[in-house]
Order: sequence, then structure tokens, then C-alpha cells
Amino acid sequence: MDLLRAAIIGAEGTPYHDGLFFFDVLFPYDYPNEPPLVHYHSRGLGLNPNLYDTGKVCLSLINTWDCETNEMWTPGVSTMLQVLVSIQGLILNAKPYFNEPHMNEEYNESSLEYNEPYFNH
Repeated sequence: MDLLRAAIIGAEGTPYHDGLFFFDVLFPYDYPNEPPLVHYHSRGLGLNPNLYDTGKVCLSLINTWDCETNEMWTPGVSTMLQVLVSIQGLILNAKPYFNEPHMNEEYNESSLEYNEPYFNH
């Protein structure tokens, strides 16, 4: 198998509650030594700092974000389940605004404004 389509349901208490989010996954020839390639079906909407309107998924685990080495794909350790759980828990979370680098609680009001359009739909 070299292709996978995953559907993730947004968790309760998040702006993504009960939403369906679709991701296509391509397993490269040298998987699991290299991370899978993940594409988000965005329909041209950037609903999250880590989910681009182009379909790019920005996540250190799949090496699309520069970070500490221990957060990146580790051959023989990292798994596709870990990728999907990371998308659901770390990206589709209650305060996606804080996924932006250098954002912290002092920006809490901006976080609420960022979420508002998603909670109202």
C-alpha cells in the first residue's frame, strides 16, 4: 500500500467540532525510513496555522516544520498513527492560534477572535 485517505473528526470543544477533515497520504518508496507525505483537502481555506490553503500540513513529525530533532520523524519509532493523532490533537485543537510560533497566553484575546468564525458555523 502506498496511498491512504484519512478522515479526522474535529473534537468537541474546538472550532472544528464535528467537522470532517480529509487528508491524503503518500508513503514514499523508502517509508518508514522517511515520513509519509500528507496533503490536506483545504478547498482553498486556511482554517489553521498548520493547515495551509494549498493543502500543506505543517507538522514537525512529517518534517514540514523545522524544529528540535527529537520532534521530527524517527525511522523505526515514528508511525502513521502518531501522525494522525498529532493532527487531531496538536493541530485541530481548541486554541489553534497558539500553533503560530511565539504566540503565548498574552495573545488570548487574539486567539478568541481567531476561533470566532469557526465556532459560529
